[in-house]
Amino acid sequence: MLVHSAGGATGFAVAQSVPDRVDAIVAVEPVGAPTDAGTVAEMGGDAPFLGVYGDYVAERGQTGRKEASQTTADLASEAAPKSTLLDLPAEGLTGNTHLLMQDDNNGAIAARVRSWLAQ
Repeated sequence: MLVHSAGGATGFAVAQSVPDRVDAIVAVEPVGAPTDAGTVAEMGGDAPFLGVYGDYVAERGQTGRKEASQTTADLASEAAPKSTLLDLPAEGLTGNTHLLMQDDNNGAIAARVRSWLAQ
């Protein structure tokens, strides 16, 4: 499942309602990343979670959302060890907006996500 921004809350609810159909969750700067263990466990059980964040998080007032995604990744990693938060600037991919898929380096971002999915 791939969610972005406000679609996160809906996607996480869907993952809770049909966890047997969720193989992995890729959440690109999502709204509503769950921060309690019970909710995370209901989202596919052992389905790994990848949160993806670009630049300017603090300037855009997204610090809380990023922290929630980190918490989701930490909780999900108990059942799905490859769960993580991909912090693009920390990985050397800089200059990204909230619409990562439209940024100039979207191919490099997609390659990172594909690599994570293939693990």
